[in-house]
Amino acid sequence: MMKYLYKISLILIFFISFIANAQPPCPNCGDGNGGAGGVTPGAPASPIDDYIIYLAIVGLFVIYYTYKKLNRLVKN
Repeated sequence: MMKYLYKISLILIFFISFIANAQPPCPNCGDGNGGAGGVTPGAPASPIDDYIIYLAIVGLFVIYYTYKKLNRLVKN
């Protein structure tokens, strides 16, 4: 049962992300990118760019914690 639930969840996530990112071209944008917005050279970095390394470290800790917790549940 879990095998099918995992596959269905994976397919739904892929399908929803595909639909969310499929955009028709923007007729009023004029940049030719289909409304993707323009990033000009020399533009300031977005605020999240400063925290990507910290977010990756926190993500690794969450993965480690979850792995340890699941192993503890399996052994008991």
